[in-house]
Amino acid sequence: MNYLEQFKQQFDRIQAGSNDNGLGTIRQNAFNAFSKMGIPTVKHEEWKYTRISSLFNTQYELSADQPGDLLSDKDLAPIRLPGHEQAIELVFVNGVFSFSLSNMRSSTQMVIIPLETAAGNQYKDIVHDHFGHSSNYLKDGINALNTAFLRGALFVHIKEKQIAEHPVYIYNITDTRKENILAQPRSLVHLAEQAQVTLVETFATIGQGEGFTNQVMEIVVKKMRGWNIIKSSRTQATRLAPRISGISGKVILILSRFH
Repeated sequence: MNYLEQFKQQFDRIQAGSNDNGLGTIRQNAFNAFSKMGIPTVKHEEWKYTRISSLFNTQYELSADQPGDLLSDKDLAPIRLPGHEQAIELVFVNGVFSFSLSNMRSSTQMVIIPLETAAGNQYKDIVHDHFGHSSNYLKDGINALNTAFLRGALFVHIKEKQIAEHPVYIYNITDTRKENILAQPRSLVHLAEQAQVTLVETFATIGQGEGFTNQVMEIVVKKMRGWNIIKSSRTQATRLAPRISGISGKVILILSRFH
């Protein structure tokens, strides 16, 4: 079975169980785009120094519905960043956001909810206007692949003229103890006018299996006051293919990391 057949099987399984305020249509369109474009090769300008096609010869599994159940506080202890006691901690396990492992902390400056929820409540216009627009000017199969397998995504909104009291720590954890994992964390971060926040991201792997993390974070900044993003890695032998683009008040951050 080649990688496209493998992904098609897993994609159909996700779509069959989806009920997420119209995001299923976005996933279908993205999978159609991925099927057409495939995995980038060195012929693609942005990937000419990063060869990834051979990685997809490996059989990868997508995450379980509740991958956070697989981890304990003991697993998280060596991954936590300095200052976590005063931070909002958001934990993705195998690409899926885990509420049970996250430390949300009470905050009047921001809203943190599942993207699927935001797409159907008072934030639906923000989601409609901005989610997925990175594909308009980052046209390759890796971006489309992340959107096609959208599940367990996160929506973060910092309110107008608010400075977030706590930094936001985002942990992207790949658990390969039982199988090879394709993790695809997805988030939409929206800063209203004159809002400010500090985001700190770290990537870590547990286990000896192979993992591929294909992250897309779309950050939308309205009349920027300020934002900071800091990245670190706790994985071994990692290679990184980051792309940052800005257009019309939006900052789109695409990060592909594999090990």
